[in-house]
Amino acid sequence: MLKANKRGDTKFVPVEPEIPIINKPQDGVKEASNLVTIPTRTTVTDFDRIPKQYLLQYNEGSEWPVDFYHALSGRNDPKTMFDTQNDSPTQQLLKIVNLSLRVNAPLDRTQDEQRKTFELTGTSTLVASITPNEGDFFVAPIGDHRHGLFNITAVTRMSNNKIATYQIRYTMLYEITPQIAETIRLCTVRTLHYVRERAWTGGDTLLTPNEYRTFLELGDRIKDIETTFVRRFYDTSLETLAYPRDWKLDGLKAGGYYDVFLAMFVKAIGLRTVGKDIRIYPHPPKPVQDIETLFTVLLNQQPELLPYVEKECSAVNPRTFRTMQTRNTIAWSQFSSTRYFTSQIRQLATYDGEWPEFEAFEPVMFPEYQGNAGEDMVAFLPLTYKPYLLSETFYSGSYSSVLEHCLYLYLNKQPVPSEVAARLAELVLALPKDSQFYYVPMVYVILKYAR
Repeated sequence: MLKANKRGDTKFVPVEPEIPIINKPQDGVKEASNLVTIPTRTTVTDFDRIPKQYLLQYNEGSEWPVDFYHALSGRNDPKTMFDTQNDSPTQQLLKIVNLSLRVNAPLDRTQDEQRKTFELTGTSTLVASITPNEGDFFVAPIGDHRHGLFNITAVTRMSNNKIATYQIRYTMLYEITPQIAETIRLCTVRTLHYVRERAWTGGDTLLTPNEYRTFLELGDRIKDIETTFVRRFYDTSLETLAYPRDWKLDGLKAGGYYDVFLAMFVKAIGLRTVGKDIRIYPHPPKPVQDIETLFTVLLNQQPELLPYVEKECSAVNPRTFRTMQTRNTIAWSQFSSTRYFTSQIRQLATYDGEWPEFEAFEPVMFPEYQGNAGEDMVAFLPLTYKPYLLSETFYSGSYSSVLEHCLYLYLNKQPVPSEVAARLAELVLALPKDSQFYYVPMVYVILKYAR
Protein backbone atom coordinates (compact mmCIF):
# COMPACT_ATOMS: atom_id res chain seq x y z
CA MET A 1 0.00 0.00 0.00
CA LEU A 2 1.35 3.43 -0.95
CA LYS A 3 1.15 5.93 1.88
CA ALA A 4 1.59 9.66 0.98
CA ASN A 5 2.56 12.45 3.35
CA LYS A 6 1.84 16.23 3.01
CA ARG A 7 5.54 17.04 3.47
CA GLY A 8 6.48 14.99 0.47
CA ASP A 9 7.62 11.80 2.17
CA THR A 10 6.03 8.87 0.41
CA LYS A 11 6.67 5.24 1.27
CA PHE A 12 5.20 1.80 0.96
CA VAL A 13 3.63 0.30 4.07
CA PRO A 14 2.89 -3.44 4.11
CA VAL A 15 -0.69 -4.33 4.97
CA GLU A 16 -1.33 -7.65 6.70
CA PRO A 17 -4.68 -9.36 6.03
CA GLU A 18 -7.07 -9.78 8.88
CA ILE A 19 -6.78 -13.06 10.76
CA PRO A 20 -10.07 -14.96 10.48
CA ILE A 21 -11.72 -15.79 13.77
CA ILE A 22 -11.78 -19.53 14.28
CA ASN A 23 -13.85 -21.21 16.94
CA LYS A 24 -11.67 -22.28 19.79
CA PRO A 25 -11.44 -26.07 20.16
CA GLN A 26 -13.58 -27.43 22.92
CA ASP A 27 -12.14 -29.67 25.56
CA GLY A 28 -12.16 -33.32 24.44
CA VAL A 29 -14.22 -32.60 21.26
CA LYS A 30 -13.06 -34.12 17.98
CA GLU A 31 -12.71 -31.43 15.27
CA ALA A 32 -13.24 -31.83 11.54
CA SER A 33 -9.47 -31.87 11.06
CA ASN A 34 -9.28 -35.23 12.89
CA LEU A 35 -7.40 -33.59 15.74
CA VAL A 36 -8.45 -34.23 19.31
CA THR A 37 -7.60 -31.70 21.96
CA ILE A 38 -6.06 -32.86 25.20
CA PRO A 39 -8.67 -32.83 27.99
CA THR A 40 -7.97 -30.59 30.91
CA ARG A 41 -6.71 -32.68 33.82
CA THR A 42 -8.24 -31.83 37.14
CA THR A 43 -6.80 -32.68 40.52
CA VAL A 44 -6.86 -36.35 41.42
CA THR A 45 -8.14 -36.71 44.95
CA ASP A 46 -8.01 -40.50 45.40
CA PHE A 47 -4.81 -42.45 44.85
CA ASP A 48 -5.58 -45.22 47.34
CA ARG A 49 -7.13 -48.53 46.41
CA ILE A 50 -8.50 -50.89 49.04
CA PRO A 51 -8.12 -54.50 47.84
CA LYS A 52 -11.10 -56.84 47.70
CA GLN A 53 -9.71 -59.19 50.31
CA TYR A 54 -9.97 -56.51 53.01
CA LEU A 55 -13.63 -55.92 52.17
CA LEU A 56 -14.31 -59.64 52.51
CA GLN A 57 -12.51 -59.87 55.82
CA TYR A 58 -14.02 -56.94 57.68
CA ASN A 59 -17.66 -57.08 56.57
CA GLU A 60 -20.00 -58.48 59.16
CA GLY A 61 -22.93 -60.75 58.58
CA SER A 62 -23.78 -64.29 57.65
CA GLU A 63 -23.15 -65.39 54.09
CA TRP A 64 -26.28 -65.88 51.98
CA PRO A 65 -25.62 -67.32 48.48
CA VAL A 66 -28.25 -66.24 45.95
CA ASP A 67 -28.76 -66.13 42.19
CA PHE A 68 -28.53 -62.42 41.38
CA TYR A 69 -30.07 -60.88 38.25
CA HIS A 70 -28.73 -57.54 37.03
CA ALA A 71 -30.82 -55.63 34.48
CA LEU A 72 -28.84 -54.72 31.34
CA SER A 73 -29.96 -51.24 30.37
CA GLY A 74 -28.62 -48.10 28.74
CA ARG A 75 -27.39 -44.99 30.49
CA ASN A 76 -30.65 -43.09 29.97
CA ASP A 77 -33.07 -45.98 30.31
CA PRO A 78 -35.56 -45.64 33.17
CA LYS A 79 -35.37 -47.96 36.15
CA THR A 80 -38.18 -50.47 36.07
CA MET A 81 -39.10 -53.61 37.93
CA PHE A 82 -38.85 -56.96 36.22
CA ASP A 83 -42.10 -57.97 34.52
CA THR A 84 -42.65 -61.68 35.05
CA GLN A 85 -45.26 -61.75 32.26
CA ASN A 86 -42.99 -60.28 29.58
CA ASP A 87 -40.15 -62.19 27.91
CA SER A 88 -39.46 -59.66 25.14
CA PRO A 89 -35.88 -58.53 24.29
CA THR A 90 -36.48 -55.27 26.14
CA GLN A 91 -35.82 -57.18 29.37
CA GLN A 92 -32.25 -58.48 29.29
CA LEU A 93 -30.68 -59.91 32.41
CA LEU A 94 -27.19 -60.76 33.59
CA LYS A 95 -27.28 -63.75 35.93
CA ILE A 96 -24.66 -64.16 38.66
CA VAL A 97 -24.74 -67.62 40.18
CA ASN A 98 -24.09 -67.98 43.92
CA LEU A 99 -23.47 -64.29 44.57
CA SER A 100 -22.69 -63.82 48.24
CA LEU A 101 -24.76 -61.42 50.36
CA ARG A 102 -23.78 -60.51 53.91
CA VAL A 103 -26.88 -60.50 56.12
CA ASN A 104 -26.86 -58.97 59.62
CA ALA A 105 -30.52 -59.58 60.51
CA PRO A 106 -33.20 -62.06 59.45
CA LEU A 107 -35.96 -61.13 57.04
CA ASP A 108 -38.51 -58.76 58.52
CA ARG A 109 -42.03 -60.17 58.21
CA THR A 110 -44.96 -57.73 58.39
CA GLN A 111 -48.67 -58.49 57.95
CA ASP A 112 -51.41 -56.37 56.45
CA GLU A 113 -54.29 -56.56 58.94
CA GLN A 114 -56.94 -55.90 56.32
CA ARG A 115 -55.74 -58.13 53.49
CA LYS A 116 -54.03 -60.64 55.78
CA THR A 117 -51.00 -60.73 53.47
CA PHE A 118 -47.36 -60.92 54.48
CA GLU A 119 -44.47 -58.79 53.28
CA LEU A 120 -40.84 -59.92 53.57
CA THR A 121 -38.16 -57.21 53.61
CA GLY A 122 -34.49 -57.16 54.52
CA THR A 123 -31.08 -55.54 54.12
CA SER A 124 -27.75 -57.01 53.07
CA THR A 125 -24.27 -55.97 51.97
CA LEU A 126 -22.75 -56.69 48.56
CA VAL A 127 -18.97 -57.16 48.52
CA ALA A 128 -16.51 -57.45 45.63
CA SER A 129 -18.98 -57.94 42.81
CA ILE A 130 -21.08 -55.61 40.63
CA THR A 131 -22.79 -52.29 41.25
CA PRO A 132 -26.46 -53.03 42.04
CA ASN A 133 -29.35 -50.86 40.89
CA GLU A 134 -32.93 -50.43 41.96
CA GLY A 135 -34.97 -52.90 39.97
CA ASP A 136 -32.37 -55.66 40.08
CA PHE A 137 -33.53 -58.79 41.85
CA PHE A 138 -32.30 -62.09 43.18
CA VAL A 139 -33.75 -65.54 43.74
CA ALA A 140 -33.14 -67.23 47.08
CA PRO A 141 -34.59 -70.16 49.04
CA ILE A 142 -37.33 -69.31 51.54
CA GLY A 143 -37.81 -72.74 53.08
CA ASP A 144 -39.78 -75.89 52.28
CA HIS A 145 -37.96 -76.23 48.93
CA ARG A 146 -39.49 -72.95 47.76
CA HIS A 147 -37.74 -69.93 46.24
CA GLY A 148 -38.68 -66.28 46.32
CA LEU A 149 -38.01 -63.35 44.00
CA PHE A 150 -36.62 -60.39 45.98
CA ASN A 151 -36.66 -57.00 44.28
CA ILE A 152 -34.06 -54.38 45.25
CA THR A 153 -35.76 -51.18 46.37
CA ALA A 154 -32.80 -49.07 47.59
CA VAL A 155 -29.01 -49.04 47.12
CA THR A 156 -26.52 -47.17 49.31
CA ARG A 157 -22.79 -46.97 48.53
CA MET A 158 -20.94 -47.48 51.81
CA SER A 159 -17.70 -45.62 50.94
CA ASN A 160 -16.01 -43.46 48.31
CA ASN A 161 -13.27 -45.98 47.53
CA LYS A 162 -12.78 -47.40 44.04
CA ILE A 163 -13.81 -50.83 45.30
CA ALA A 164 -16.69 -50.32 47.69
CA THR A 165 -19.47 -52.24 49.35
CA TYR A 166 -23.15 -51.57 48.77
CA GLN A 167 -26.00 -51.88 51.22
CA ILE A 168 -29.20 -52.99 49.53
CA ARG A 169 -32.80 -53.12 50.72
CA TYR A 170 -35.12 -55.64 49.12
CA THR A 171 -38.68 -56.89 49.24
CA MET A 172 -40.03 -60.26 48.24
CA LEU A 173 -42.47 -59.88 45.34
CA TYR A 174 -43.28 -63.40 44.19
CA GLU A 175 -42.81 -67.01 44.98
CA ILE A 176 -41.04 -68.60 42.03
CA THR A 177 -43.35 -70.68 39.86
CA PRO A 178 -42.41 -72.69 36.74
CA GLN A 179 -43.85 -69.92 34.56
CA ILE A 180 -41.80 -67.19 36.30
CA ALA A 181 -38.67 -69.34 36.19
CA GLU A 182 -39.13 -69.85 32.43
CA THR A 183 -39.55 -66.11 31.86
CA ILE A 184 -36.37 -65.39 33.81
CA ARG A 185 -34.51 -68.04 31.80
CA LEU A 186 -35.64 -66.56 28.47
CA CYS A 187 -34.61 -63.04 29.52
CA THR A 188 -31.14 -64.12 30.72
CA VAL A 189 -28.59 -63.30 28.01
CA ARG A 190 -25.39 -63.79 29.99
CA THR A 191 -24.33 -65.89 32.97
CA LEU A 192 -21.42 -65.40 35.37
CA HIS A 193 -20.33 -67.42 38.38
CA TYR A 194 -19.26 -65.75 41.63
CA VAL A 195 -16.16 -67.24 43.29
CA ARG A 196 -15.29 -65.42 46.51
CA GLU A 197 -11.98 -67.28 46.99
CA ARG A 198 -10.44 -65.44 44.04
CA ALA A 199 -10.72 -62.11 45.85
CA TRP A 200 -7.99 -63.22 48.27
CA THR A 201 -5.48 -63.43 45.40
CA GLY A 202 -6.68 -60.23 43.73
CA GLY A 203 -8.38 -62.07 40.86
CA ASP A 204 -11.73 -61.40 39.26
CA THR A 205 -14.53 -62.88 41.34
CA LEU A 206 -16.95 -63.14 38.40
CA LEU A 207 -16.16 -65.94 35.94
CA THR A 208 -17.72 -66.92 32.65
CA PRO A 209 -19.01 -70.50 32.32
CA ASN A 210 -15.81 -71.59 30.53
CA GLU A 211 -13.64 -69.91 33.15
CA TYR A 212 -15.69 -71.49 35.91
CA ARG A 213 -15.25 -74.96 34.42
CA THR A 214 -11.51 -74.36 34.31
CA PHE A 215 -11.66 -73.16 37.91
CA LEU A 216 -13.33 -76.41 38.95
CA GLU A 217 -10.78 -78.38 36.94
CA LEU A 218 -7.94 -76.63 38.76
CA GLY A 219 -9.59 -77.54 42.04
CA ASP A 220 -9.69 -81.19 41.02
CA ARG A 221 -6.01 -81.09 40.01
CA ILE A 222 -5.07 -79.52 43.33
CA LYS A 223 -6.98 -82.14 45.26
CA ASP A 224 -5.33 -84.95 43.30
CA ILE A 225 -1.86 -83.64 44.13
CA GLU A 226 -2.74 -83.14 47.79
CA THR A 227 -3.97 -86.70 48.16
CA THR A 228 -1.27 -88.51 46.16
CA PHE A 229 2.08 -86.69 46.19
CA VAL A 230 3.22 -87.32 49.76
CA ARG A 231 1.91 -90.87 49.71
CA ARG A 232 3.86 -91.65 46.53
CA PHE A 233 7.22 -90.34 47.73
CA TYR A 234 7.01 -90.90 51.48
CA ASP A 235 9.46 -93.39 53.03
CA THR A 236 7.87 -94.85 56.16
CA SER A 237 11.14 -96.09 57.67
CA LEU A 238 12.81 -92.68 57.21
CA GLU A 239 9.65 -90.66 58.00
CA THR A 240 10.24 -88.16 55.23
CA LEU A 241 10.22 -87.69 51.47
CA ALA A 242 12.87 -89.70 49.64
CA TYR A 243 14.09 -89.35 46.08
CA PRO A 244 12.64 -92.19 43.97
CA ARG A 245 15.04 -94.99 43.09
CA ASP A 246 15.00 -98.26 41.24
CA TRP A 247 14.92 -101.02 43.84
CA LYS A 248 15.76 -103.60 41.19
CA LEU A 249 19.11 -101.91 40.56
CA ASP A 250 19.93 -100.62 44.05
CA GLY A 251 18.41 -103.41 46.09
CA LEU A 252 18.77 -102.92 49.83
CA LYS A 253 22.37 -101.74 49.75
CA ALA A 254 21.42 -98.06 49.85
CA GLY A 255 19.27 -96.29 52.39
CA GLY A 256 17.91 -93.74 49.96
CA TYR A 257 18.53 -90.26 48.64
CA TYR A 258 17.44 -87.11 50.44
CA ASP A 259 16.86 -83.48 49.44
CA VAL A 260 16.14 -81.51 52.59
CA PHE A 261 15.34 -78.32 50.65
CA LEU A 262 12.54 -79.95 48.68
CA ALA A 263 11.21 -81.58 51.86
CA MET A 264 11.01 -78.18 53.59
CA PHE A 265 9.33 -76.64 50.53
CA VAL A 266 6.69 -79.37 50.30
CA LYS A 267 5.94 -79.03 54.00
CA ALA A 268 5.74 -75.23 53.79
CA ILE A 269 3.22 -75.15 50.92
CA GLY A 270 0.86 -77.47 52.80
CA LEU A 271 1.33 -80.73 50.92
CA ARG A 272 0.74 -83.06 53.83
CA THR A 273 -1.03 -86.34 54.47
CA VAL A 274 -2.52 -87.47 57.77
CA GLY A 275 -0.20 -89.95 59.46
CA LYS A 276 2.74 -89.07 57.21
CA ASP A 277 4.41 -86.07 58.80
CA ILE A 278 7.45 -84.93 56.81
CA ARG A 279 10.54 -85.06 58.99
CA ILE A 280 13.29 -82.51 58.38
CA TYR A 281 16.82 -83.82 59.02
CA PRO A 282 19.27 -81.14 60.22
CA HIS A 283 22.61 -80.75 58.41
CA PRO A 284 24.92 -79.37 61.12
CA PRO A 285 26.47 -77.05 61.88
CA LYS A 286 24.40 -74.52 59.86
CA PRO A 287 20.58 -74.58 60.03
CA VAL A 288 19.19 -75.54 56.64
CA GLN A 289 16.41 -72.95 57.08
CA ASP A 290 19.02 -70.18 56.81
CA ILE A 291 20.20 -71.22 53.34
CA GLU A 292 18.48 -69.22 50.60
CA THR A 293 17.51 -71.36 47.62
CA LEU A 294 15.09 -71.37 44.72
CA PHE A 295 12.38 -72.58 47.08
CA THR A 296 12.96 -69.60 49.37
CA VAL A 297 12.22 -67.28 46.45
CA LEU A 298 9.07 -69.20 45.54
CA LEU A 299 7.74 -69.22 49.09
CA ASN A 300 8.28 -65.50 49.66
CA GLN A 301 7.58 -64.32 46.07
CA GLN A 302 10.83 -62.36 45.99
CA PRO A 303 12.21 -62.50 42.42
CA GLU A 304 14.84 -59.90 43.26
CA LEU A 305 16.69 -62.57 45.30
CA LEU A 306 17.13 -64.97 42.37
CA PRO A 307 20.65 -63.78 41.41
CA TYR A 308 21.86 -64.31 44.99
CA VAL A 309 20.45 -67.71 45.95
CA GLU A 310 22.49 -70.91 45.99
CA LYS A 311 22.64 -72.73 42.65
CA GLU A 312 25.47 -75.29 42.82
CA CYS A 313 24.01 -78.40 44.47
CA SER A 314 26.02 -81.60 44.91
CA ALA A 315 25.49 -85.09 46.24
CA VAL A 316 27.17 -85.43 49.65
CA ASN A 317 27.69 -88.45 51.86
CA PRO A 318 25.96 -87.98 55.25
CA ARG A 319 29.26 -88.76 57.02
CA THR A 320 30.36 -85.27 56.00
CA PHE A 321 28.07 -83.83 58.68
CA ARG A 322 29.43 -85.92 61.57
CA THR A 323 31.14 -82.93 63.12
CA MET A 324 28.85 -82.74 66.13
CA GLN A 325 27.63 -85.61 68.27
CA THR A 326 23.99 -84.64 67.77
CA ARG A 327 21.24 -87.17 67.43
CA ASN A 328 18.49 -87.17 64.81
CA THR A 329 20.61 -85.42 62.17
CA ILE A 330 21.36 -86.47 58.61
CA ALA A 331 24.81 -87.63 59.75
CA TRP A 332 23.43 -90.63 61.64
CA SER A 333 20.48 -91.38 59.38
CA GLN A 334 19.97 -94.30 57.02
CA PHE A 335 20.32 -92.13 53.93
CA SER A 336 23.23 -92.96 51.67
CA SER A 337 23.37 -89.50 50.00
CA THR A 338 21.92 -86.05 50.52
CA ARG A 339 21.77 -82.94 48.34
CA TYR A 340 23.63 -79.91 49.68
CA PHE A 341 25.10 -76.72 48.31
CA THR A 342 28.86 -76.84 47.98
CA SER A 343 29.47 -73.26 49.14
CA GLN A 344 27.68 -73.97 52.43
CA ILE A 345 29.83 -76.94 53.48
CA ARG A 346 32.07 -75.86 56.37
CA GLN A 347 33.61 -79.25 57.19
CA LEU A 348 37.27 -79.99 56.61
CA ALA A 349 36.58 -83.52 55.44
CA THR A 350 34.01 -83.83 52.67
CA TYR A 351 32.75 -87.15 51.36
CA ASP A 352 31.15 -87.25 47.96
CA GLY A 353 27.89 -89.09 47.56
CA GLU A 354 26.32 -91.03 44.74
CA TRP A 355 23.16 -89.89 43.02
CA PRO A 356 21.31 -91.44 40.07
CA GLU A 357 20.97 -89.50 36.85
CA PHE A 358 17.63 -88.00 35.89
CA GLU A 359 15.66 -90.18 33.52
CA ALA A 360 15.38 -88.59 30.09
CA PHE A 361 11.97 -87.74 28.66
CA GLU A 362 10.55 -86.51 25.38
CA PRO A 363 9.78 -82.78 25.62
CA VAL A 364 6.21 -81.65 24.97
CA MET A 365 5.68 -78.34 23.19
CA PHE A 366 3.04 -75.67 23.71
CA PRO A 367 2.10 -74.56 20.18
CA GLU A 368 1.99 -70.80 19.55
CA TYR A 369 2.49 -69.96 23.19
CA GLN A 370 1.72 -66.31 23.93
CA GLY A 371 4.44 -66.09 26.54
CA ASN A 372 6.96 -66.84 23.77
CA ALA A 373 5.76 -64.24 21.25
CA GLY A 374 3.42 -66.75 19.63
CA GLU A 375 6.10 -69.37 18.96
CA ASP A 376 6.24 -72.95 20.21
CA MET A 377 7.68 -73.42 23.69
CA VAL A 378 8.63 -76.52 25.66
CA ALA A 379 6.51 -77.30 28.71
CA PHE A 380 9.24 -78.77 30.97
CA LEU A 381 13.01 -78.71 30.59
CA PRO A 382 15.20 -81.60 31.77
CA LEU A 383 16.15 -81.13 35.42
CA THR A 384 19.68 -80.27 36.51
CA TYR A 385 21.45 -79.68 39.80
CA LYS A 386 23.87 -77.09 38.41
CA PRO A 387 22.04 -74.75 38.37
CA TYR A 388 19.58 -76.12 40.89
CA LEU A 389 16.52 -77.58 39.08
CA LEU A 390 15.66 -74.67 36.76
CA SER A 391 17.61 -73.05 33.93
CA GLU A 392 20.23 -70.34 34.18
CA THR A 393 17.85 -68.13 32.19
CA PHE A 394 15.30 -68.31 34.98
CA TYR A 395 17.89 -67.37 37.59
CA SER A 396 18.75 -64.36 35.40
CA GLY A 397 15.17 -63.09 35.53
CA SER A 398 13.67 -64.62 32.38
CA TYR A 399 12.35 -68.06 31.38
CA SER A 400 13.02 -70.92 28.96
CA SER A 401 9.93 -73.10 29.38
CA VAL A 402 6.21 -72.74 30.01
CA LEU A 403 6.67 -73.83 33.63
CA GLU A 404 9.35 -71.19 34.16
CA HIS A 405 7.13 -68.58 32.51
CA CYS A 406 4.28 -69.40 34.90
CA LEU A 407 6.67 -69.21 37.85
CA TYR A 408 7.92 -65.89 36.46
CA LEU A 409 4.34 -64.57 36.40
CA TYR A 410 3.74 -65.91 39.89
CA LEU A 411 6.86 -64.26 41.31
CA ASN A 412 5.99 -60.93 39.69
CA LYS A 413 2.36 -61.21 40.89
CA GLN A 414 0.90 -61.25 37.40
CA PRO A 415 -2.09 -63.42 36.43
CA VAL A 416 -1.37 -66.96 35.26
CA PRO A 417 -3.78 -68.25 32.58
CA SER A 418 -5.94 -70.98 34.08
CA GLU A 419 -5.85 -73.04 30.88
CA VAL A 420 -2.05 -73.11 30.92
CA ALA A 421 -1.93 -74.14 34.58
CA ALA A 422 -4.43 -76.95 33.95
CA ARG A 423 -2.42 -78.18 30.97
CA LEU A 424 0.81 -78.22 33.01
CA ALA A 425 -0.93 -80.24 35.72
CA GLU A 426 -1.91 -82.78 33.08
CA LEU A 427 1.52 -82.99 31.45
CA VAL A 428 3.54 -83.21 34.67
CA LEU A 429 2.02 -86.60 35.49
CA ALA A 430 3.41 -87.97 32.21
CA LEU A 431 7.00 -87.17 33.23
CA PRO A 432 9.33 -89.76 34.78
CA LYS A 433 8.87 -90.22 38.50
CA ASP A 434 12.16 -88.52 39.43
CA SER A 435 11.12 -85.40 37.48
CA GLN A 436 7.69 -85.46 39.13
CA PHE A 437 9.45 -85.45 42.50
CA TYR A 438 10.59 -81.86 41.85
CA TYR A 439 8.13 -80.53 39.28
CA VAL A 440 4.81 -81.51 40.91
CA PRO A 441 5.26 -79.18 43.96
CA MET A 442 6.07 -76.28 41.60
CA VAL A 443 2.97 -77.02 39.51
CA TYR A 444 0.97 -77.19 42.73
CA VAL A 445 2.02 -73.63 43.59
CA ILE A 446 1.02 -72.46 40.11
CA LEU A 447 -2.37 -74.17 40.40
CA LYS A 448 -3.11 -72.59 43.76
CA TYR A 449 -2.10 -69.17 42.44
CA ALA A 450 -4.00 -69.44 39.13
CA ARG A 451 -7.17 -70.63 40.84
